[in-house]
Amino acid sequence: DGETNLKIKRGVEGMHGVGTGPDKMAALCGDGQDTYVECEHPNNSLYTFTGNLDVPAAAREVSSHGSTRDLAAAGETRSGSEKISLVPSNILLRGSSLRNTEWVIGLAIYTGHDSKIMMNSSAAPSKRSTIEKGMDKIVLSMLGLLCVMGTVTGIICGTWIKNVSPKHWYMDTSDTDMVFDPKNAPKVGVVAFLTSYVLYGYLIPISLYVSLEFVKVCQAMVFLNSDRQMYHEETDTPFRARTSNLNEELGMVHTVLSDKTGTLTCNSMEYFKCSIAGVSYGEGVTEIERSIAKRQGRPILSKPTKPIEPGFNFKDVRLEDDKWRSLPDAEHVRDFFRVLGVCHTVIPEGEATRETICYQAESPDESAFVVAAKRFGFFFKGRTTSGMELEEPSFPGGGDISTVQYELLNVLEFNSTRKRMSVIVRTPEDKIMLYCKGADSVIYDRLSHGNQKYTDVTQQHMDDYAKCGLRTLCLSVREVSQAEYDAWNVTYTEAAQSLEKRDEKLQAAAEIIEKDLFLVGATAIEDKLQDGVPGTIEQMMRGGIAVWVLTGDKQDTAINIAQACALIRDDMDVHVVNIEELVKQEHDREITRAQFNEQGKAQVAALIEAGIAKEAVTSKKGVETCLVIDGRSLSFALEEDLAPRFLQLGSGCTSVVCCRVSPLQKALVTKLVKDSGKITLAIGDGANDVGMIQSAHIGVGISGQEGMQAVMASDFAFAQFRFLERLLLVHGRYNYKRISKMVTYFFYKNLAFGLTLFMYNLHAAASGQVVYNDWLMSAFNIFFVAFPVIALGILDQDVSQRSCLQFPQLYRQGQQNVCFERRVQAGWALNGVYIAIVTFFIVFYAVHGGEADHPKGHVFGLWEVGTSLYTGIVITINLQMAQMINFWTWIQHVCIWGSIVFWYIANCILSDTDPYLSTYSYKIFIPTIAPTPKFWMATPLIVVIGLLPDLFYRTMRRLFRPEPHQLVQEFERTVRGATPRSSVTNTPMDTPRYGVRRGSSAVLAEEGRIEVDEPEETIEPEETIEPEETIE
Repeated sequence: DGETNLKIKRGVEGMHGVGTGPDKMAALCGDGQDTYVECEHPNNSLYTFTGNLDVPAAAREVSSHGSTRDLAAAGETRSGSEKISLVPSNILLRGSSLRNTEWVIGLAIYTGHDSKIMMNSSAAPSKRSTIEKGMDKIVLSMLGLLCVMGTVTGIICGTWIKNVSPKHWYMDTSDTDMVFDPKNAPKVGVVAFLTSYVLYGYLIPISLYVSLEFVKVCQAMVFLNSDRQMYHEETDTPFRARTSNLNEELGMVHTVLSDKTGTLTCNSMEYFKCSIAGVSYGEGVTEIERSIAKRQGRPILSKPTKPIEPGFNFKDVRLEDDKWRSLPDAEHVRDFFRVLGVCHTVIPEGEATRETICYQAESPDESAFVVAAKRFGFFFKGRTTSGMELEEPSFPGGGDISTVQYELLNVLEFNSTRKRMSVIVRTPEDKIMLYCKGADSVIYDRLSHGNQKYTDVTQQHMDDYAKCGLRTLCLSVREVSQAEYDAWNVTYTEAAQSLEKRDEKLQAAAEIIEKDLFLVGATAIEDKLQDGVPGTIEQMMRGGIAVWVLTGDKQDTAINIAQACALIRDDMDVHVVNIEELVKQEHDREITRAQFNEQGKAQVAALIEAGIAKEAVTSKKGVETCLVIDGRSLSFALEEDLAPRFLQLGSGCTSVVCCRVSPLQKALVTKLVKDSGKITLAIGDGANDVGMIQSAHIGVGISGQEGMQAVMASDFAFAQFRFLERLLLVHGRYNYKRISKMVTYFFYKNLAFGLTLFMYNLHAAASGQVVYNDWLMSAFNIFFVAFPVIALGILDQDVSQRSCLQFPQLYRQGQQNVCFERRVQAGWALNGVYIAIVTFFIVFYAVHGGEADHPKGHVFGLWEVGTSLYTGIVITINLQMAQMINFWTWIQHVCIWGSIVFWYIANCILSDTDPYLSTYSYKIFIPTIAPTPKFWMATPLIVVIGLLPDLFYRTMRRLFRPEPHQLVQEFERTVRGATPRSSVTNTPMDTPRYGVRRGSSAVLAEEGRIEVDEPEETIEPEETIEPEETIE
């Protein structure tokens, strides 16, 4: 179904006796028969189905062993008919591919838009970036400004027409229509308001949305999707941006919430150790232990071992070559291996030999268990609709290998709520056995009391395994009598046939039989860390990003993996919120559930308050804090009255590890952090991470071993966790700064252009007269100033990609929103107002103040002056862009200088075009304006006066209060060899705010904004620049 793992699909239980062929189908579906399907209404749940198949007894043959019990359990629903429950494994979904099966006979239940795949085609939750939301607020403020300007224009126009226009006899306003009727000033004002509302519409940057969408698509499709450094060659998986709406949000992330299995680890499970009948088996050192020792500087003598075969890296001579037969508790050892070989939903593929068979499993650990069973002599060969076939050694007895059949009676499937899986089988000894595997927290609650021999020692072994970073699972068995099974199966069948709350009823039925279990042992699976995980987490934490890991593992496992991942370092203070003692007391029935809830909540509240106080003390000492909290404590911490304090504690910590959490708790924690106002990014690889991914501002899916559900629900997808470093610190930061500059510049240029129209309209008594040619006004945001800002949004880089990774502290600029804060927005708005005022007054009152403009005594008219005004605006705005750009390429040069040149070309074309098309620009530029020296002298004057304040501000800011990226630019210049290293200490760029000249590295380090680590090896310069020297 598009997933990497196969799903088991079975024919309807009990229907194999119907047979095939036209006659059998006619007997089932022919006239006079009353065969039908009861099912739930169409829905979008891919992994659930509730229904029954009602079959006439005449069409159904009893042909299989055990069917008589099935018939008796099912009971007669009506005279002559039987009701058979339908389960999800009986349903073939549209769009899936059937494997290992030559043909099926099926009945279409849902078709067309009622099919589950079609009902899942709804759009993902809409997510908008912070900048986009802020942009909407600016648009609304500009709309308010437009209304104010229109109102002012309407008042002035109405007043002037009423009081002043009658004095101008040549206007003859007494004989005009309502637009300029002095007897009806209010109506004149309303018309003037509407006229000016349309005229000043250039204040609203409609083209911004089009340009912004184009830029975002280019960023996503060209730079993100084509980045080879985020391509995983082993699995041939490129980076995929599934949306372009959140490109800039990647540069503002405060908190990363990550799953562990398959996200930080490879999800490539290897059977490493086990505890059987109270004895621990297995040798070797895990990769987690090795990584922790390396970070702590401790030597590890043993070398890493390669797995014997995929999924199996176990070595212990005590269990090799069937030596387990001679062990004191050999029968329990055999039960342990049988649980591994029988309690699963694995599908074998290929030739049924130990060397060639291939197992398809829903999860990697299930495959590892079956491979382990094969290595121990219990070889799972095949499966049918009613049973399983294994090769296993005879016991007791010699070493003969025989093929045996296990009749599969019931499968109680695993889910995140049950945290266990059970099968009920009839063994070759004709016993009914229940084999169960699951988390220790649920298995220990269901053990029989009084006859357990291995619980304490097995728990100790599991704790030791967890400290090594291994994933543990308990294995248990129970023999069920025939009478008990028959009675229970009636209850189970009724639950399976229920059309309402089937899952709840099935879970209740499972609780009845899954009790009085006997613990035979525990497994320990190694899930290795992905490449580059510790370095990636360390880089993100240096960049000010808090990392929360949400895992279902035990606390010791989670802590050890956190240490291996650099989430917990030796110099950090670790605060643990855990109510393990209360959980144990409840398990031993020393306290009731009500007492546990009351005492647990009080204890969690006290631990949270203690953590807040401890964090406040350690932060003053400059020590970072890590919070570790388990699932039971987290359930109390997420309650409404404790959640704010828990969030305060977590927000003050550099890293947080939540262990034993459920998928719902993952989503709740993500939503809690998100609602605090911090930008969150959730990353996971499995279906249990979908809620977390959709709850966060940004969802990232890893295409790993657990299928594609996380990817399908995500905004961005890739194959390895280490790619997150480049996604955030490089692409995210670039996109944030590009989009921020692009949006603020857009409002700046539109405000400057619109205000010139407003000022001239007031100059013309608010009459609604325009000063520019209509064609030129329409082309302003399309041709003359559009391309430079698009080039900025796609290509600009303030520092190199290498520096983004070398100085991850630069990422804090996006977290603090320094490029799009209110102060920056106000500064650009004031700059736009200044440009408009300077341009208008220089053109109208300095250059063309009324004296002759041409050597022959000609005076410029309206359209000549308007052309001068337009020229000043276009060139000033384009050169303002030139002052902003950090990264010049030939594309920027073409866009900026090409826009200016195109302005003059457009005027030349309009000047010689038929008046019907060129309107007021006919014979204006070439014969009149171009020969006039004052026109060419005015443009540089406008540009210099207009851009000088901004240039002065930028220079002073860089000299006396440099921003972090400016200091890094100086560092880059040093590394490239543009100036000798010794001379950098004397450059104006390195002068700090206190007036003492030092190198950029000193400023970075002392102000605490960036840590400058001198590289141990020679730094290779950028490929495009030939250096004069390199530095050690």
